[in-house]
This record gives sequence, structure tokens and C-alpha cells, in this order.
Amino acid sequence: MEEVALEKFGFTKAEKKIYLALLALGSSTAGPLIKKTGLHRATVYDGLRRLVEKGFVAFVIKGGVRHFQAVNPSKLIDLIKEEKKKLIEKEKLAKKVVKQLKSLFLQHQKENVIVFQGKKAVKSVFSELIKAGKYCVFTSTGKFKEILGSYFHKFQKMKKEKRVKAKLLIDERLRNTKYVREIYGKIKFIPKEHVGPTATFVYNNKVLFVTFTSPPIAVSIENKELADSFKDYFNLLWKNVAKK
Repeated sequence: MEEVALEKFGFTKAEKKIYLALLALGSSTAGPLIKKTGLHRATVYDGLRRLVEKGFVAFVIKGGVRHFQAVNPSKLIDLIKEEKKKLIEKEKLAKKVVKQLKSLFLQHQKENVIVFQGKKAVKSVFSELIKAGKYCVFTSTGKFKEILGSYFHKFQKMKKEKRVKAKLLIDERLRNTKYVREIYGKIKFIPKEHVGPTATFVYNNKVLFVTFTSPPIAVSIENKELADSFKDYFNLLWKNVAKK
């Protein structure tokens, strides 16, 4: 267990063996370490040098010989605190840079059609739905969960936490399935002839077409007239065709 945990802190296999051996031996010269770890002499000396540089091993010289000792394991906590501090500083810097560059970006942002490809890209688009706070969607074949895996549950959880008002028209063939029961939002079912090959999300002044293939592809179109027409069609189906 210790070795697995140490890997997450950047230890190599040799460094892990040396550090754990030092914890067991206490203060030690290189000889006993070589014997206990079973590593080559050069590997032990090289590993000790790196561990000293990282701050996980200290040494004193007695009679011209170096005696090494493992630093208190709490050093790992200190390391995380240092990394956290750096991340906070980096985040502050990023916010300043974004603020400076965003005005330039908006000046030249004329395209209203954007294509997203791949799981990460599509997930970033779904975060917009959460921020919008309200959307309606014509679902497709119910492959959201199959293609995006655990993100499906994360997305539903975020909707619930943010109280997003979602209305979904779902293929009646998916009625009474676990997939539908896990969805957060108001749901009605429509006949298969009204179900398209893509999921169509409508929010704000945007229409988002998502094809749940591998990799998934999303096309976002920002156009008020188009969004309004899709909303009208959705409301027509919701009132006159869909069933609970």
C-alpha cells in the first residue's frame, strides 16, 4: 500500500525502495541500504541523491562517511500544501490573463457555429447547459450514458444541485428503463417517428446538436430565430403529442 501511495508523489521504484528501507533501518550508510533493497550500488547512490534533492532524505557525515536518514513522512503533506499554494497562485494569474484576453477574443468572435469533437470537448458544452439553468431537449437513442460513461451521472447530479429546469422528450421505446429513471428533469415520451438521429438541446439563443458516437460530436449554433423555432416545435410536441 505504501508503495502505491508513494507513486502518486513522483517516487520512482528505486526511490520507493530506498525511502522505505531507510524508514525501517533508521540512520544508515549506503552499504546496508544496498543489501536491504537488493539494488545496484550506483542505483542506490543515484536514488539517494534525488531523494536528498526532493527533501525526503537527509544525511550527516561521521568520520568521513555519510549516514542517511528518511525525513518525517509528514513531508508528503507539506508537499501537497506547497502544490496547492502554487495552484492557487496559478489560478489567480490565469483569471487575470483571461480577463485581459477575453475582450480581444470577443472583438473578433463572429462565428456563430462551433463544432466540438471528443468526450472532453462535448463535456465542456454540457457545462453551458448547467450555467444556462434551463433547457429543453429532443433526445436520440439514449446513448449518452454509454458514450460518456460516469459523466452521465455527474451531469444529472449537477442538474439536481443547481436545480436546472430541464424538459426532455424521450423515445417511447426507452420508457421504464433504468436509463430514463436516472435522468433529472421533466420527461415525456414521443413516438419513434419524431425521434431524430441526434440529441437536440435548446437553451438561451442556442441550438446544440449532439451525436453520441465514438468519438461524440456536437455542433452549437447561436441564432435566436433558429432557437425560437426549435422551442416552438418542442412545445408543440410537448403539449399535443408527448405522453407522460
